[in-house]
Amino acid sequence: MSYVGVNIGALTVKVVALRDDVRNATVLAHQGRPLEILKEVLARPEFADAEYFGVSGQLGHISEVAAVQRALREVDGTFDAGASLGGESFLVYLLMDGRITNVVSHNKCAAGSGEFFVQQIGRMGLGMEEAIQRSFSGKVVPLASRCSVHCKSDITHKLNRNEATPEDILHTLHDSMSNKVIALLEKGARQLKRVLLIGGVTRNDAMVAALRAKLPATEFVVRTESPWFEAWGTALLVRDSPTERSLKIAAQPSLGRLPPLHLYGERVQMIAAPPRQAPPAGPLVLGVDAGSTTTKAILLDPSTQGV
Repeated sequence: MSYVGVNIGALTVKVVALRDDVRNATVLAHQGRPLEILKEVLARPEFADAEYFGVSGQLGHISEVAAVQRALREVDGTFDAGASLGGESFLVYLLMDGRITNVVSHNKCAAGSGEFFVQQIGRMGLGMEEAIQRSFSGKVVPLASRCSVHCKSDITHKLNRNEATPEDILHTLHDSMSNKVIALLEKGARQLKRVLLIGGVTRNDAMVAALRAKLPATEFVVRTESPWFEAWGTALLVRDSPTERSLKIAAQPSLGRLPPLHLYGERVQMIAAPPRQAPPAGPLVLGVDAGSTTTKAILLDPSTQGV
């Protein structure tokens, strides 16, 4: 019998087929068309005779945590954590005796994700392999990596003004991504001697090298199954309990349409700006709110409460 596990991520579709002791796996970028790419993959000879299916990740009915836990049972050795390096987000699975005890995710902007890295190398006209190799010859430069909007603008300005080379930008992006992973690992509040890396970003040698350089005391392990680890775990779950004879895809969210805003023009009240006043003789209070994409500031007159 053939059991197929599918994992649909933000950037790629991963498919694994188990047939006796034989494994077939593939990872393909879906460019926002996961179901089309999945259909093409399943039409290949190595997947065409599949009898049972399971889907995890986006549009899936199987939990990714359950898939990762199942795959961990097949891995030799002891790990203190597993770091999932995906295109949309980074996750850390804290482990105790081979079992997941906690899942830690970051709440930072997408500037620290694999997908953002792909977008930026596309803007520089580079392919993935070239970008990875050129990253090794760069150095870390200051970048506004907290927010993707600011980071993108910062990259553009530094390149246009020759304040940084493409190699520097690539190296700094890897440095920023690795910092976010390490911040998640540190939430485990204990020493992590061995960490298993999984997810598509494990194919990025520069990213793996950055992690190893920052935490030399920790052994970061990349296995053959790492890029398609979740799909492998999904296939193992299907083999353990084969029930679905066809793909079970969750309903895709859809966006509705609202009437155009110009139909409601009569409901809009335009409030004129107050007339400018001469500044008071006394002191003013400055209030500043620095957000992720905008900065707001006001001057308040304490004596009149005027703004």
